[in-house]
Amino acid sequence: MSSRFVVPTSPAQQALRVLGVTVVAWGIKLPSAHAVARRAPHGHVPVRALRRLGAASVVASPSRFLAHSW
Repeated sequence: MSSRFVVPTSPAQQALRVLGVTVVAWGIKLPSAHAVARRAPHGHVPVRALRRLGAASVVASPSRFLAHSW
């Protein structure tokens, strides 16, 4: 065993090590921390879309708007 080999203590550390080795081996460019922070979280709905949906539900009759639920 070489002195530079470190045994990961958790699955998360092991996953990070595998990703690091893969990135170096394949020459992959990972997104910057800024680019990752810019991404919207999963399930995010923009406020403008929610407003449009709310306005459409006020105009439409409830039976037509919720027809898929019945």
